[in-house]
Amino acid sequence: MELYYKDLISEDASLEKLVDDLMLLVQGANEIAEAAGATLATEPAKELNTRLQRLKDSCQRFKLQAVSSAQATDKVLRRYPYSSIGFAFAVGMAVGLLFKRSR
Repeated sequence: MELYYKDLISEDASLEKLVDDLMLLVQGANEIAEAAGATLATEPAKELNTRLQRLKDSCQRFKLQAVSSAQATDKVLRRYPYSSIGFAFAVGMAVGLLFKRSR
């Protein structure tokens, strides 16, 4: 018996929203840097641009890593659906027992 899940990873996933928000933050910071760049000397303006570029690169790497991790998780869940459910159940029970004992 095979199980098929078309949209196991939703398009409105919180991780995608986080990456989109980070990219909006970088764009806003870039606009602020361009506006302030007219009043800054050349050396601080270059440093500001360098840091913004590093931030953009980090966001892009984070997005690629998040997508590849989600795809790998999806592949494992599709290959071993019952084992994954059992593992999730066992972890949930263990966490529940830990919280019950701590009270």
